[in-house]
Amino acid sequence: MSEAERTAILDGVKILVGAALDAARGEDPEYRTLRSWWRGTSIEAAFRKSHQAEAELARLYDPHEVAAEELPTVARIDVALNRDDPVRAEARRLLSMPPGAQKRALLSKLIQVGHEAVDGSHARLRNFRNVLLTASWCIAVLVLAFSAVVIVNPGAVPFCFEPGLAPGADGIAVACPTGDDDGQLPAPLDVVVVGLLGLLGGALSAAVSIRNLKGTATPYDVPIALALLKVPAGALMALGALIAIRGEFIPGLSALDSQEQILAYALVFGYAQQLLTGLIDRQAQGLLNAVPSKDAAQDRPQLSVTTRQEALA
Repeated sequence: MSEAERTAILDGVKILVGAALDAARGEDPEYRTLRSWWRGTSIEAAFRKSHQAEAELARLYDPHEVAAEELPTVARIDVALNRDDPVRAEARRLLSMPPGAQKRALLSKLIQVGHEAVDGSHARLRNFRNVLLTASWCIAVLVLAFSAVVIVNPGAVPFCFEPGLAPGADGIAVACPTGDDDGQLPAPLDVVVVGLLGLLGGALSAAVSIRNLKGTATPYDVPIALALLKVPAGALMALGALIAIRGEFIPGLSALDSQEQILAYALVFGYAQQLLTGLIDRQAQGLLNAVPSKDAAQDRPQLSVTTRQEALA
């Protein structure tokens, strides 16, 4: 490589590193608290520029530096790319290539491709977190709006049951979330009590599910967003389930016999939202596992026997 080419590469690396520092400081792109946090503009710009600088700098490595960098690069490619991606075969070929300009050029390209795949995984995580937070916010707003309407007009959507009205039945005539008596009527606090118990059930589900979620070193707090989704989803599930029971939509649950049963069912149904959000938990864990990490417990594809032998040669 000529001195002019070497100087051009170093000048390009300096520009990229400077751009990464500007992004990290929030200068370019300018950091705006809410928008930058939501869109990840500053973080992702800093990652991209620094990774581009690393890839360009690999063109200047000596044989010892190439040998030190090739195994981490191949490992990153194996974890970050799809199993059938042809770039993975090129990464394995890198291990058997003799030192020289061609190997440095391939190493530079593999570093670039690997980091782009990891950066794409980070972007998908951020988008997934944003979807979770948006869903949590929408569910919370809908539950609050529904509760406000029912508080103003409790008879519009009653949460009371009448187990004592059947011929020959004994016991409580009317059971509501706020009480059970012969003359009990739907009260404004009925929907509040059911909603709060649903929130408690959702919070309990969030606490239990945390033990099954691994932490993440990414800048996006996906496990926290998952936990936040379960709380309003619990309230929604409790309210919807009691309405379905009262409408005899659920076989075998046509009427609840007492206030205690109503409260217990509201709590249980609030926890039962885990049946739905558990699918989202698994999707989130799959996205987290797709991001390369130094965590020894992370699931990752195994290198082929050929690759291992070449690496040890």
